[in-house]
Order: sequence, then structure tokens, then C-alpha cells
Amino acid sequence: MDARTDIPVYEISGNRYFCPVQLTVETLSGRWKPMILWHLVLHPAMRYSELKRSLVTVTHKMLAQSLRELEADGLVVRTVRQVMPPQVDYALSTKGEELRPLFHAMKAFGETYRAATI
Repeated sequence: MDARTDIPVYEISGNRYFCPVQLTVETLSGRWKPMILWHLVLHPAMRYSELKRSLVTVTHKMLAQSLRELEADGLVVRTVRQVMPPQVDYALSTKGEELRPLFHAMKAFGETYRAATI
């Protein structure tokens, strides 16, 4: 069977995606990534401890891993402030800022979906 050449292929970090929605969903997938991004949409920057308090049931391991992945994907920037004790802030990157409308749309959907199912 001949390979189709009319389907766009997105190759990122060795992974192949045949649909931009698939790429987006897989980049944002995970239990904690969307919630971390949502909190960073709401706040210009947050310290690790603030994120941990906001995401009540997240473990240290999962929060650290999710933040590392979001940083590697270019959606979050990590800034270390040279004070005593050192402080680490997380914020949306320029690319992460492009997700703001998506998260506000998700919020609106959640509110209307909840209202329709009550």
C-alpha cells in the first residue's frame, strides 16, 4: 500500500503526529498538566509551593515531573531567584500564553456543562 503524501505529519521530539489536535491533546495530557497550566493562566507566576498548595492531592513527584515536562515542551518557564533561600517561580512561556483562550474556553464549557447536568 502506498503511503499517503497529502496528510501533514508533525514530528516533534521523535514522535509523529498526523493531526494537530492529537499533538495538542498529547502535549497537554496527564492528570496534572492541564491543572498546572490553568493555575498559571490565572496567576502571572507561581512558586512551586503555591502550585503544590493549589493542587491539593498532587504528589511532589508528579508535580515536579509535570513541571519538567511542561518546561521541556516550551509551555512553562522556570526562573530561579538568587535570594536566601532560593526561590523558584513558574510562569507561562510565550508559547504557553497562546493556550489562554483554550483554557478560558474549557472553563466556559465546564460551567455550562455542569449547569446543564444538574
